[in-house]
Amino acid sequence: MLLAFGAPVAIAASGPGGAELPGQPLISSIACPLQPVGSCSAGQLMTVRGSNLQSAQQITFVGSSGSRDNVVVKLSARAAQPAAITVTVPRRARSGAVRISGTIGSAVTAPQPVKIVAGLPATDDASGSRKLIAGGKRAARFAYQMSSAAAVGARVEAVSGRTGKIVRSWPLVKSGDGAVAWDGFVGKEPAASGTYVLRLNELASASAKVEAGSDTQFELAEGFFPIRGPHKLSSTATQMFGGDRSHQGTDHFAACGTPLAAWTSGVVQFNSNQGAAGNYIVVQRANGESYAYMHMQGRSPAKVGTKVFAGQRLGRVSDSGRASGCHLHIELWTAPGWYKGGKPYDSLPLMKRLDKLN
Repeated sequence: MLLAFGAPVAIAASGPGGAELPGQPLISSIACPLQPVGSCSAGQLMTVRGSNLQSAQQITFVGSSGSRDNVVVKLSARAAQPAAITVTVPRRARSGAVRISGTIGSAVTAPQPVKIVAGLPATDDASGSRKLIAGGKRAARFAYQMSSAAAVGARVEAVSGRTGKIVRSWPLVKSGDGAVAWDGFVGKEPAASGTYVLRLNELASASAKVEAGSDTQFELAEGFFPIRGPHKLSSTATQMFGGDRSHQGTDHFAACGTPLAAWTSGVVQFNSNQGAAGNYIVVQRANGESYAYMHMQGRSPAKVGTKVFAGQRLGRVSDSGRASGCHLHIELWTAPGWYKGGKPYDSLPLMKRLDKLN
């Protein structure tokens, strides 16, 4: 977002001793870390960049209801530098223009509003994957244009390249442009990993044309391997499921601080700390099953009740709680879920499959 207000106005006057005073303040950009352009969340450090900003004494978050929701932040001498102002977005700030004012020149107001959002956007650790991850942030998109009325039975189909079977299908729109977005799920389960084709069936081909750029063929992964760095899968009896100590999960070792991502989509059930588990999170899947990550470094940024997507950053590997060495303890539970009537089962086969996929 470029918040420009024209060229700075030079001030010819000199201060005491002949020192030249700075010109009219100029804003070139406003940004907050990890946020989309033009967005900030309360509590974040916001940077206003431009020129002649050292004379700024306050920033006003104008809001949208006249002066009633204006929030003024007084600036310290350290916060206002010639090329940048840094300020923490106050809790009461509302979406709207940002205005700076000070001892030199007139107040400068951004003509474009800054959007105050609820929090940081979720980190997508799968963003660089060449494969479509079932339940991930990116869906396969297939667009088409209608040239005539579609016949009964005209559909878009998702076909498995391995079996040739149709796993999903969608009816065509009645007229105009249509599009299908597929998240890789078939009902409440991710489709099997492999090559898939999105296509118009024979009846649809008579009345529709595929738009260029559509995802007509792609590789699908059933999920995303959670440990995003060098790791070692369970290899001893104490690290595996069951055994003498009735281990309810499997332990997979990685360096402390290694990012952990959601292996599939779901809704956060629990996000807490417990003496043995340390920092842990539990996600319930669409099919009623649950999965849990334990011994994490700090509490997960994903809040209880929110949806998570496959590949979303849930935390980092650590040894919080009762643990020997930094590792991910992962548990898989049958429906109706973690300590809600479900039962734990061995997660090692899934981890091995996902590790080979991504």
